[in-house]
Amino acid sequence: MKNETLFPVMTIDDLKQKLADIDAATLQDFILDLYLHYPELNDKIEALLLYSDPAALANALGKRIQSLRRGRKFIDYRASFDFSRQLDALLADIENGLLANSPKYAFELVDKFLATAEPVLNRIDDSGGEVGEVYRRAVLLWLTAARGWQDANVDWPERVYQLYQQNDYGVLDPLLPNAQLLLTRDQLEQLAWRYESALRKALKTPEQAGKANFTALANGVAMGAIAQALHDPALYERSILIHSPQPNNLQMKAICENFLHYEQPEAAMRYLNQAWESRFEHDRLELLDKVYAQMGDRQQLKQVRYQLFQAQQCHTSFMRYLEVLDEEEKADACDEATAKAEQGGNLLRSTELLLNLGQTDRAQALVLLRHQELVECFYNDLLRLAKAFEKEGCDLAATACYRALLLEILMQGRSKAYGHGARYFKKLEALAGRIKVFDPLLEHHAFVQQLQSAHGRKSSFWARL
Repeated sequence: MKNETLFPVMTIDDLKQKLADIDAATLQDFILDLYLHYPELNDKIEALLLYSDPAALANALGKRIQSLRRGRKFIDYRASFDFSRQLDALLADIENGLLANSPKYAFELVDKFLATAEPVLNRIDDSGGEVGEVYRRAVLLWLTAARGWQDANVDWPERVYQLYQQNDYGVLDPLLPNAQLLLTRDQLEQLAWRYESALRKALKTPEQAGKANFTALANGVAMGAIAQALHDPALYERSILIHSPQPNNLQMKAICENFLHYEQPEAAMRYLNQAWESRFEHDRLELLDKVYAQMGDRQQLKQVRYQLFQAQQCHTSFMRYLEVLDEEEKADACDEATAKAEQGGNLLRSTELLLNLGQTDRAQALVLLRHQELVECFYNDLLRLAKAFEKEGCDLAATACYRALLLEILMQGRSKAYGHGARYFKKLEALAGRIKVFDPLLEHHAFVQQLQSAHGRKSSFWARL
């Protein structure tokens, strides 16, 4: 029986309207019941009751923040997700209850909240990253609240600078790239100059053998982050070139991506015309693709996408190549792609390309020719291929795929996957009933005998059939 809800799914607006129709006494009783029986909601309800008194609300939220700093109990991985939701609820109370009408209170609270990042993260297993993400969202609230308050007596560039100095855990990473929410362009440029000066000074410090100049690196990263706030890719470029006059391919890629983000393809081209290491050649071609697309250079785009297809020989890269071809060129391109797929390369990519080109018979022939390679395919990829062949009525190729899936489960002794294995076995029996000639595969009964001989002792599998 389906687990169906008794009530239809409603939109937020519908829900608001229906709640408005409920009398106040009924809602009061409901909230009281929540308060008494669901302690995890108590803070939320108590904060809601104080929304009309900003000072009292700020005081209550401040106590919740203080408790974060005082906490000593270690929070394990499983508990970290509930804890992150508590932190998120605290931020929501600051934002919803204070930001609009009392930005000063909101700023002071979120500033104190951010100060708890280090002690909190020191006592939590945040492998899932949820807690860190809450603190990153808090950074944006800090900037927004500061902008709403805009106390003329506060040196906001200095406050931003000092806060970023506390970024040991990386949770303050969003601060500088989004600093334009608070600071003027002149202030951002002054901050960039401050980091650039510190970077150049750090580079003059004699390096210790075998040790990276972390001060220089940190100031370079900060300078690059300010460049994002200024929407200035040239500044980002300079933040790298100052300490790496001969940038490596990863740095060149980052520089190019920044120029392309702001649609400056000519600037990116300066780096893409250089020789890159072979392992980064694909990245270079992808960047060239974006360059020529922004330039509107269709001929060069054809060449680049052809190179990408030649390197990958997958359906996605081929479709991108087709997009830039003239109608009279597409038929020849499809013929070439078909021939390439049949000639070798990655079995999965070649087969999927043939299937997507409507060459189902050729796809089946390729898989049957190279069926022993199927065991090398990743499980999910192979399952997707099996279903595709089954849908196209290519029973023999589907059989080869399902056999490979079943054998992988049994050979690895994956007892938790025996249910899937049993399902594949039943698939194979159903397919066998429709197949007259199994060549080049073993006949079904011979395959089953081989299976029993090799895995007959895996009784928990056979019991599922």
